[in-house]
Amino acid sequence: MKIGLIVECFLKYIRTNDIIAIGTSEHDTELIDELAKILILRKIKVHFVASTNKQARHLHDLGQETISLNEKEIDIALEFVDQVDQYNNFVKKDTKSFIRDKMIAQSALKLIVVCDKHNLIESINKDVYVEVSSFAWQRTLLNLQSYGNARIVVDDEQKFVKTEIGHYIVRITLDNNISLEDFEYSVRNIPGVLETGVFLGMLDVVFVTDYHKEDSLIVKRRI
Repeated sequence: MKIGLIVECFLKYIRTNDIIAIGTSEHDTELIDELAKILILRKIKVHFVASTNKQARHLHDLGQETISLNEKEIDIALEFVDQVDQYNNFVKKDTKSFIRDKMIAQSALKLIVVCDKHNLIESINKDVYVEVSSFAWQRTLLNLQSYGNARIVVDDEQKFVKTEIGHYIVRITLDNNISLEDFEYSVRNIPGVLETGVFLGMLDVVFVTDYHKEDSLIVKRRI
C-alpha cells in the first residue's frame, strides 16, 4: 500500500483549520507521519483528534495540535477498511478500538475509507468483528454463537488480540439467514458486546487501491 499516494488524495479534501481524525489501524501512524510532513511544508494548520495514545504521542512529536472530540466535531476522517459494498456499508477488522473508530465515523462531516479494489463488492461476505469486554468473555462468546461461528481473535503467538483499553476482539462468520443490518442492530443486546466493526451507510468517499499496482488509486464518491 502506497501511503504517499493516499495522503496526496486525502490532502485534496483538507482545508485550513479543519479537525481531522485517522481511524485506528496498523497504518495510522505511518499515514499521520506523511500527512504532517506535507501540512508543515504547505503551511496548512489543522487540528487532529487522536484515536489512540500512540497517535497522540506521535502527533505531539510531529508538532501537530490535537483537540478532544468533546470540544469539536470532526470535519474529515479517514479509515482503512476490509470490505465496502454497493450500499456504502463497510466492515473493519484492523483496529485498536471499534468504539473509538465508530465515534470518529459518526462525528465526521466527511468520511473517507481506503479499500483494495478486490474488496469493493456488491454485498459484504466476509466475517464481521466485534469488540467485547474481557470480563466473562466466555459467556459473551457463547451468546454470539447465535449469529454464527464466533471465535476470539488471536495473534501469531496464539495470544488474545486486545484493544488499547484491554478488550478482546471476536470474529464471527455470520449464518446465511442473518443480514448485516439485523446483526448490527441486535448484537448489542448481548451483555459484554461493546461495539462492532460494521459501519452501515456512513462513508462519503472510497479511495480504491490495488495491491498489485503501487501507483493505482481511484476515487469513488457516494452514490
